[in-house]
Amino acid sequence: MTDVSSIAATKRHDSLGCSMDRLDDDRTIEGRDLTFYRKRSAAAPPGRVTTPATGRGYLVGLSAAGGHRRRIFKEHHSSLHDFEQNAVYLRNFADDYHADLSGSFDFMLLEINHNALERIADAGDFKGVGELRSIAAHPDPVLGGMLGALFATVDGRADRSALFVDQLSVAIGVHVVQQYGNHRGGAAASGRRLSSRCQARIKDLVQSQLNGDLSVEQLASACNLSPASFLRAFRETMGKTPHRWLQQQRIEKALDLLQFSQTQLSEIASACGFSDQSHFTRAFVQAMGTTPGAWRRSRQS
Repeated sequence: MTDVSSIAATKRHDSLGCSMDRLDDDRTIEGRDLTFYRKRSAAAPPGRVTTPATGRGYLVGLSAAGGHRRRIFKEHHSSLHDFEQNAVYLRNFADDYHADLSGSFDFMLLEINHNALERIADAGDFKGVGELRSIAAHPDPVLGGMLGALFATVDGRADRSALFVDQLSVAIGVHVVQQYGNHRGGAAASGRRLSSRCQARIKDLVQSQLNGDLSVEQLASACNLSPASFLRAFRETMGKTPHRWLQQQRIEKALDLLQFSQTQLSEIASACGFSDQSHFTRAFVQAMGTTPGAWRRSRQS
């Protein structure tokens, strides 16, 4: 599934070796320094999964549901692992990999190459991290929550702005390096807060691009901070992530247009950076507890 299998060569496989004839869900998201995958099938592939060693980097897989089992073979022994929900495996593509899989298969995965690992470690001030440790069936609900948010859909649709994906990519990268890097000292919390000038710059940037086509790097550059340091300072100052704050700015602009103009709801949705009126309505109900139309009528009565 996530590796090159010994299944008949006539089967079609994707870039991770997953049999494309067996997958019920197959999605890819390109993030900052990381590539994310969602792979799901009712049953694991038959036969032994084998991947020859390459210099590709690392693969992290997190089980989105329980019921998966794999026996991993080393040179002189094997080990059996049962995967509950939010159980993680991490392996180095530089090592030959052999495993027998059984049960269901529902994994969210991320791939990180060596250059990306170095950039994330440097940006997060994780001194001395040059490798990630191989693990199997290790519980990590924090990573599960972040990957779940990345792949979440509402009514079959995903509301993912560029800023949302970028922000989660940075946070996930920092988490993986901090938890599984070969140096566990970690970065000391700086306790740094954003200055008033920096906050004003960010607000101007966001107001000019409410569609969310901003990256964490752009916002961090406005404050002369690394992306990882910026995210920590932003959360400490604002009490929320940049994406949550962006949603708040969109809603605040929508409230102003609803109360002081006769602009159509579809036009307000577009002006405030929502993908369409349905997206606007869902976000508005979540924030205000009522629909935009009902809120407007209550203010005009």
